[in-house]
Amino acid sequence: MPRSLTRTAPLLFDAMPGLAGRVPWRPLAHTPTPVEPCDAIAGWLGRGDVWMKRDDLISPIYGGNKVRRYEFVLADAAERGATCLVTAGGIASTQVMATALLGASEGFSVLAVLFDQPVTRFAQQALLVSATAGAQLIYGGGYGRTTWRTLWTWQRASKPYLILPGAAGPLANLGYLDAMIELDGQVRAGLCPRPDVIVLPSGSSGTLVALALGASWLGWPTEIVGVRITSLLACNRLTINYLARATARFIQRFSPSVRLGMTRYRLLHEAIGSGYGHPTPEAIEALPQVKALLGVPGEVTYSAKTLVGLRALCRDPYYRGKNLLLWNTLSSVQPPADPSMASRLPPELQRLLNAPVIA
Repeated sequence: MPRSLTRTAPLLFDAMPGLAGRVPWRPLAHTPTPVEPCDAIAGWLGRGDVWMKRDDLISPIYGGNKVRRYEFVLADAAERGATCLVTAGGIASTQVMATALLGASEGFSVLAVLFDQPVTRFAQQALLVSATAGAQLIYGGGYGRTTWRTLWTWQRASKPYLILPGAAGPLANLGYLDAMIELDGQVRAGLCPRPDVIVLPSGSSGTLVALALGASWLGWPTEIVGVRITSLLACNRLTINYLARATARFIQRFSPSVRLGMTRYRLLHEAIGSGYGHPTPEAIEALPQVKALLGVPGEVTYSAKTLVGLRALCRDPYYRGKNLLLWNTLSSVQPPADPSMASRLPPELQRLLNAPVIA
């Protein structure tokens, strides 16, 4: 099935016509993204029948799960007359990189406030990627100060549009409802079996919510398993259910006949270790498996911990015989990172480029 940027509307607009013409959208994703077996790590997983949805290949600019979201979010920003995107994330944030890269490609300036997390090689690269893309990076420090500085930056920017960490909201979640319709087409075409279980990392949980709503809408009994990678305070059943209800209500504003419920889902809590971005021995062990699977280095915040969770399911007798699908949210596109751009970083972030790394 060819992948292209030539579609004039998401599949979701045909499935839920009330959204068409009323919800902003612009094409960013090269779809459909491939589905293929995880043969490269079958020995490590302990079984050879696990599949993968390769959203790492969704854009030649930057891959991962923000591209589908930003088809709606950046269109909304443009429709509102914004010229500057303001966001926040950790120093290794893939969302900040996606905002910097995709925002620049769509003509926005980008301001990003960064909070502390353990310094890794991936984090150092992320800082240079975002700076090379033209984003202005602002050091936030702890969560509280980062929140204050983000709001301060947003209030003082010219024509700003605020994107919260994770970009998880009802509008953005439409991207992964659309993705489930895409996957349904691939299943119907015989490109992969219908998954009994979909595994993905879960932070702000927008992708998990959208996949669970989409599976329910399709009538699939698929279980969505989120490998928790952030604080339980931010990622739990209360926050997930609230976001699901908000997304369903948002859609019903435009398509009142659409009734959305959640398919079965669960959170795996064991892989997170001591916190967001903190490596665990198991995640460090999984890093070479990420590279074997995708051809690019992994990182310990999302991709490696997700493989740890996936491997645990593969070893669980309950999941024996079930069709497992990994929804990959890392980017296998490696955008430019110019070391000379270090001079554009504030001193607190410049120092991190020479700090000892823990993974």
